[in-house]
Amino acid sequence: MIFDKATWESFAEGFTVYDVAISSPTRFWLELVEQTDSPHRDPLPRTRFLSVNLKKPLGERFYFHEFGHFRFSQLAFNKGARVEVVAVDLGGHVYCYAADGDQEESRIATQLEGSDLVSAVTGIFRIQESLYAVATDRRIFQRVNPGEWREITKGVGGIPVDKRSLTGDAGMNFGFRSISAFASEDVYAVGGEGDVWHFDGTRWTQLPFPSNELLYTVCCAGDGNVYITGNMGSLWVGRKDRWKRLAQGTFSVPFKDTAWFAGRLWCGSDYGLWVLQDGKLEVPDQPAAVRTACGVIDISPDGTTMLTASPTGAALYDGNKWELLFSNSAFAVPSEKASERQQLGRGGERLTTHDGMQELLDVIGNDGPEASLHALADPAKLDLPALRAHSWLLLVNAISAQSGWAEYSQVVNRLVELGADPDAIEQESGLTPRALAQSMGLPLA
Repeated sequence: MIFDKATWESFAEGFTVYDVAISSPTRFWLELVEQTDSPHRDPLPRTRFLSVNLKKPLGERFYFHEFGHFRFSQLAFNKGARVEVVAVDLGGHVYCYAADGDQEESRIATQLEGSDLVSAVTGIFRIQESLYAVATDRRIFQRVNPGEWREITKGVGGIPVDKRSLTGDAGMNFGFRSISAFASEDVYAVGGEGDVWHFDGTRWTQLPFPSNELLYTVCCAGDGNVYITGNMGSLWVGRKDRWKRLAQGTFSVPFKDTAWFAGRLWCGSDYGLWVLQDGKLEVPDQPAAVRTACGVIDISPDGTTMLTASPTGAALYDGNKWELLFSNSAFAVPSEKASERQQLGRGGERLTTHDGMQELLDVIGNDGPEASLHALADPAKLDLPALRAHSWLLLVNAISAQSGWAEYSQVVNRLVELGADPDAIEQESGLTPRALAQSMGLPLA
């Protein structure tokens, strides 16, 4: 774990992970967003950009800059002429962390010419040794210098402004959410309703695409193919004017990130990670503790390390071994009554550690279905109110474990019998155990 209790409380407690950026296995950044009770984000939750340097001792490895006006920001690391990590939000606000300091820079100028309307910045991406911010209304901005962005989709060979942008009637029909490239003269940008464009080094061209579904990510992969994900997690493969659907959209949320790593395509969402294997999206082989710490993705510039995170944790993968960086369940607040309770756990030991039933989670995550069913056998030895209060954690762990043991379906059903709620909602992501089971093609009572 990269945190101890004291550093967790100082730097991450009360926040969830929204995005990540990585330089190396020991140097990365986390975008943390404050947990609030307001369903309408009013006032805006605080956004904290946390720098992590694992080469430094525990007391010196963390630094953060916090803002109250950033909304749905994304991070990107760049190791070009200037080594930096840059965050942009929907409103074009920019934060930069570099060797010479960190600061908020001037906003990206997104006002549309001939209109009072502005485009929303939907993401930031590293291509080769440059950073690009993509936006609605089919706009892309290249970072030239600190505080300076150049719009590369305007001018000769650019993308004409659609009249609907100037009247405010564009909606979600078109505009960009993602960009990727094989080279500076072979760039793909996607978004909107089947809105796919290609840049050949001179001119942007709209490509025919066989669906008008909403598109979210694009990845120019190491196998020479372009992969595009769409609404509800659909997956397409192709290039130029030839596209084939590999997976129907069966999830309740789209993928947030796609990346080519260790010779395979990885897709991340609020549900976790999927990997393309033999033409199908499969749940990767992961330790149970890591499985719920995955979602958004970034790859180190040298291509050797993948950093991934869910709202509640983060992990590293080098292509062979997974490393859990942290999970917020490790810092659950102990209950004053926990030491007085007698609850069956591993080997008949007492569950006395947390209201969050950490020991039961440990059994479900590590000891297999037989031990899990044994721990759940006698309701009289369980704290049923605590079990019901932590339905989400218990069920998600058991559902995730089914990728390794089919018998875990019995554990899931037993939890539901004991009162665990399959429709419990995780506040930040909106994910329910039932939706996770659905996304994995698993039955749920």
